[in-house]
This record gives sequence, C-alpha cells and structure tokens, in this order.
Amino acid sequence: MDAFERGLGRAEDTLGRNEPRIRRTLQQLDLDTSGLDVLREMRTWIATSRPDLRRRSQTIRAEHSDWSASSSLPGGLTAFDEALYAKAAHHPDVYAAALKLGQAAENGKVDANTLAELEKRAKDPGFATTLMNAMGAKAYTKLMGKIVAHKNDVGMNRLLVALGQTLGTASPKLSTAWRNELNELLSGIRTNWSRMNWQEGYGLALALKHGTFPTEFLTSVAKKLDAWDRKAHANPIGLEQPMMITVLEALSKDPAAAQDFFLSDPNMLKRFMTERRLSDNGDALGKAIEAATLYFRDHDGTPQKPSRGFLSAKLASEFIKLEIDRVMADDSFESHVPPLTTGRVLAGYIIDINGAAQSGTTIPSVVSGADNPLSPGQDPWGVGQFDRVSLNEVMKQAFTDEKAFAIVLAAQTVLAARLLDHGAAEVAAGRGDDALVASVKQAAAGFGLIRDAAGLAGIESGKEMDEAKARNMKILAALVDMGLAWPQEVPWARLAGGIGAWTGMIEDMNKGNAEDKARLQADQALDLTRNFVHDLAAQAMLKHGLFGKSEPPARTHPWATLEGLNKGDDPRDNPNNFLKDDGRTLMTRDEMIDKKAANETDMYRRVEAYERWLREGLSGRSWRDLENQLDVSFFGGLRHHGS
Repeated sequence: MDAFERGLGRAEDTLGRNEPRIRRTLQQLDLDTSGLDVLREMRTWIATSRPDLRRRSQTIRAEHSDWSASSSLPGGLTAFDEALYAKAAHHPDVYAAALKLGQAAENGKVDANTLAELEKRAKDPGFATTLMNAMGAKAYTKLMGKIVAHKNDVGMNRLLVALGQTLGTASPKLSTAWRNELNELLSGIRTNWSRMNWQEGYGLALALKHGTFPTEFLTSVAKKLDAWDRKAHANPIGLEQPMMITVLEALSKDPAAAQDFFLSDPNMLKRFMTERRLSDNGDALGKAIEAATLYFRDHDGTPQKPSRGFLSAKLASEFIKLEIDRVMADDSFESHVPPLTTGRVLAGYIIDINGAAQSGTTIPSVVSGADNPLSPGQDPWGVGQFDRVSLNEVMKQAFTDEKAFAIVLAAQTVLAARLLDHGAAEVAAGRGDDALVASVKQAAAGFGLIRDAAGLAGIESGKEMDEAKARNMKILAALVDMGLAWPQEVPWARLAGGIGAWTGMIEDMNKGNAEDKARLQADQALDLTRNFVHDLAAQAMLKHGLFGKSEPPARTHPWATLEGLNKGDDPRDNPNNFLKDDGRTLMTRDEMIDKKAANETDMYRRVEAYERWLREGLSGRSWRDLENQLDVSFFGGLRHHGS
C-alpha cells in the first residue's frame, strides 16, 4: 500500500505537470480540450485519495507493529474491517486498540504491546472518547466481564485498570448512543438476565473504581448497579459478588457522588445499614459514609435549597439515628460499618455530641442550624440532638476499637480548647467569666459522656480493668500528657480529617509509656479528665494575659514564681520553667518531664513547679476564684449524663 500510494503520488505530479502543457498545445492548434477534464478529475481524485490511503497504511502499521507482539508488517494483502475503521473515525491507534481489545474479549488474552499502548493513551481525552464510542457499551462490558473471568492473570488485571481509566477519561463526552446502550444494559438487568451477566456488571463496577468520572455519571451507574445487586440477591445465582463493595469504593473517592447516591432513595442508607452485611466487614460502606458526611461542611443554603454541607449533616444525622435504633433494639445485630467509621462521624460532629451530653433533651430535627454561643464564629450545619443514653450505647460499641475512642477524644480536646479559649478572651475583654464557666461545664459534659462510654466511669477503685478498658485508659493518660501540643485552629470543616494525625500521636505516646500507663487504675480517669480541663483553662488564661505580663513577669505569672530564679536571670533557662519561650504557652505534661535526668526528683521538677504555681496560691486570685467555679461546673457537667 505504501508503494501504491507513492506511485499515485508520482502520477499526481505527472498529471499536474503535463496536463497544462497538453492543454496549451491543443489550444494553439485550435483543437478540442474537453477531454482533458478527465485528467484534471483524475488528479483531483488522486489528491483526495492519497491521505486516506496513507491513513489506512498507518492504521495497518499500528495494528501489526505498535499494538502487536510482533513488529513485522504483512507482506501481502491483510484483512481490514471497514465498519470498525469508520467507527474509529479513521484513527489508526483507535482502530488498532478496538481490534486488539475485541480479540481479548474473545480469547481472554492480551499482549504486552497492546497493554503498554493503551496505558500510555488512557488519559488522552481524544483517544479515549473515540475508542469508547467505537467499541460501544455492550462490547466494553463484555470485555470487562472476560477480564473478571481471568482475574488471576496479571496482564488482564493491568488491562482492567487501563480500561477503567480510559472510560473515566471518555465519560464526559461519550456519545448519546453509547450512554443509551449502557442504560439499556443496566436497566435490562432487572428483568432479563441474558443482557448482562454478573461478571460484566462487576467489571463495570471495577471500571468505576479505577477511573475518574463526573459526579453525575458515577452516581447514575452506581444506582443502576445497586438495583442489579439487590435483584441478584433477591434471585440468588449461587455466587457471592463483591459488586457493591467495589461501587462503594468508587463512591468514596467522590464525596458529592456518595451524597447523591445515598440521597437518591429515602431508604438507601437504611438498606445498607440494616440489610445484608457486605463481606469486607463494612470497610467500603464506612469510607463512602465518611465521604458523604465529613468532606463538605458549611452553613450555606437553606433546608429548602440545601448546600452540600447541609446534606452532609442530614446524612450524618440519619447514620447516627440508624445506629441508635440498632443498638437499642431488642434483637440488636452487629454494625454494618467498622467502629472507626462511627468514631470519625461522631468526631466530625463533636459540637452536637456535646450539646446532647449537656442537654439530655431529644430534639427530633434531622439537621441543626443553631450556633453554639460559646464558640466563636458560625458553626457548620449539625446533626439533630439525640438522647444521650442512646448515644452513649452507640459510642460504647464504637469504643471497642481504641482508635475510634482516640479520634473522638481528640475532637473533644480541640473543641474544649476552643471553647475555653473563647471564654478566656471574654474575661480578658472585661465581659466577665460567664462564658468561661459555661464552657467548662459543656466541655466536662462531653468528656464525661466519652469517658463513660469508654468504660472508665463507675469502676470500683482498685478493680482490675479488662483489656479494652485498659487500652482506653492508656489513651486518656496519653492525651493528658501531650494534648496541649495539638494545634487548635483547625476549621470545623476539616476537623475529622485533621485529628487523624493526632490520634497517631496518641498511639505513639501510648506505646512509649506503655509500662507506666499499665499501672493506672480506672478510678484515676476522673482526676485525669479534671486535671486536663484545668490545664486547658490555664493555657487559655495564659494566652490571653489573665496572669499578667511575662516580661517583666507579673506577680502571678509563672516566671515570677520559679524557685532558684535570681534577679536578672532568664526564666527560660531555669530548670523549673514549665512554659515555652513565648511566656504564654504551657509545656505539655510530657515535655515537662526531663527524661535525661539522673533521678526522679530532677525528672519531675517542672511538673511539681507547675502544680505548685497552679494549686498553692501562686497563680493569684484570678485562678483561685475561678478554680472553684471550674470544679463546680466540671462535676455539674459530669452529672448531666450520670457519670
């Protein structure tokens, strides 16, 4: 074909050079030139045909060289699919890819060159869209089903990923015919099993997992696959399919699609939370719920025109309500999501959890729009106010996983620090200590609910704790040691994600002091929590200058009370100093301990200096007057939930 095209090129050149000469000669002889029009038409035909011939030659070369295990070109005539060439829009690589993929769908094999070429072009919008439209939805799903049938083959698994990426790249511009064909296949699942078998459906789900899709496309296909999955389990075919696990994994990557999926049917979330439990122990469902409830946090829109943040709170409220119904039912069953998912959702809505802990009143609204007056700024949409006894049962089950306990405890710490900081700012501004005292009461109620749910309340002194409670006790002790080191300026919209790293800090601290923490008794939980709230309050008051200036230090400032500090000495160099260099930030309890000291007296001298300043009158009347109110508020907050 190359030689033929070159020959036509020479013929075109020859006609182009000679036809004008012949025409002039005939005109000079006054002879008829009308017959020469055929030569012009022939030259025009050659000129328009050569690019197509060249394109066809490139197509054959692509098929037999770039996209083939063999690089040798055919020596004679070769088969050429005109219909496929037209569907491929005369694109050499698309034609070769469609042909090779069609062969893979028949024999379940794919060569390395085909894989490499497809992987190279999977994210090219022009190539991907043309290839998908050339193949059609039916051929695509058939191929994905063949891949599922050969899932143990490494090459076929690579092909699955590449095809998922290709479909994702093409999805924004797929033809109407392609979409209609897919819709027909997916809709037909419900009534006619011959239209698409389970392997093809599962293959399509895997494509959703590996590609990146527009929210509308992902949601639409996910909903139809869910309908298929429910139909499959209503009419069992003897195979346990990981269909919805894969679909949920895809949805978890797109929070908007996860929201739209769960909200597409009023009973969608309930079905997943109460019917058949997925075989991955709920991991994929948990991640999809986290995406739908925690990613978007705002106070935009209205209940009539909800924002994404409103929808997050609506789904979170429904999730918590379903978990409450489950644990309070007479025939309670195991949760369909891991405890850590429940912990993350509770952590993300910790403001509302504190409200329930303190109030004890059940408010049936699904979404709460009221701001916490003790917290600066506007709060995002929150969950409804649940009965604290029922909420305690949900938390109790979640806290069987110490990571769930740690993440909720971390969120509570951030909230408590923010509330106390705002209260101290109000005192500093001359507006009294009402906000600070109320903040302590609310924080105490939250800590008390969490402590109780973790099994650290109401245990007789000296009684040995079980393993789970002992782990939670170590986490609480680790929090007291290093909780002040956490950044407190995390936006509520990103709270649950931000505290994930801090729970890792708790675990590291927990491991480092495991032997010491093992000696803790359950009856110490109350003192640990109270002391930590005092630390948070003292830190807030230091930050806002309620103990006076640091330089020169006021009489009640910690630097004015350090033993062994002589006139002219820098308090930062004093071995009893328990503040950081700015003079307004407490060290954490862990930082106060000198781990390099030769003896325990020197090791704990900073801790003793801090306790001496805070407890023995050196901190002045501002703390002394407040301390009693703090304790009254703290224990009053604990009583709100029976701790």
